[in-house]
Amino acid sequence: MESKDTFLKLFLTYNNQLFSFIIMLVPNYSDAEDLLQETASLMWSKFDTYQPGSNFWAWAKQIARYKIANYYRAKKKEFCFEDSLLDELGSAHEKIASRLNERKAALTGCLKKLSEEDFNLIRMKYFQNISIADIARKTNRSIHTLYKRISFVYFVLQDCIQKTLSGWGLNV
Repeated sequence: MESKDTFLKLFLTYNNQLFSFIIMLVPNYSDAEDLLQETASLMWSKFDTYQPGSNFWAWAKQIARYKIANYYRAKKKEFCFEDSLLDELGSAHEKIASRLNERKAALTGCLKKLSEEDFNLIRMKYFQNISIADIARKTNRSIHTLYKRISFVYFVLQDCIQKTLSGWGLNV
C-alpha cells in the first residue's frame, strides 16, 4: 500500500513536467497523451526498480524517453532521424523547463508585491478566467479603465520579473 501511495504522490508531482517533456518530443497531442499513459503504466510496473530517495524525475524521464524512442521506431516510414536527436531535444527541454521554473518563481515573488486590489484583478482575469465585462460588473469600474489597469499591472509584473531574474544573476 505504501508503494502505491509513494508512486502516486511522486507521479502527480511530476505529471505535468513529464507531459511537457513528451509533447516537446512528440508534437501530436493525442500521441503525446497516449505516450504519457503508456509511460505511467510502465513506471507503475517497474516502480520496484526505483531507488527511494533517488531522482524520480530523472527516472521517469528516462522511461518516457524509452517510450518515445519506441514510438519513433514504430513510425520509421514517417520519421527518420537518429536517437541522438531525442537526447538533444530532451536537453533543450531541460533548459526551457528550467527557465520557465525560474520565471514562475520570480512571478510568484512579484505577485506578492502587488497591492491587494491589483492582485485581485490579476487573479480574476488570469487565474479564474473571468471576463473583463464580468470583472467590471463585480468591481463597479468601466471596461476601459480595467483594460488600462490590467495592462499597467501586466507591464509592472514583466518589469519586476526581469529585475528579479537579473538580481539572481540570470540572463533574461
